[in-house]
Amino acid sequence: MNESSVHTKSQIHEVIDKLRPEQLAQLWEYVEELVHEPAAPLYYVHEQAIPTGVRDLADQHNHYLYGVTKRDDG
Repeated sequence: MNESSVHTKSQIHEVIDKLRPEQLAQLWEYVEELVHEPAAPLYYVHEQAIPTGVRDLADQHNHYLYGVTKRDDG
């Protein structure tokens, strides 16, 4: 397996099963560090959402962004 390939869960388990105890301890420390890493700010972008009252923004984005006449998709 090369470094750029995506591994299946069973492949990962197989590799972990082959680790020596000291390697397993190092892996565990690494995983714990990952768990405590703060998430990227973009992950929290939803916390900045505010109600706008605009219910058709996805359909009429050109109207709201550029001022063109709304389309009548009725």
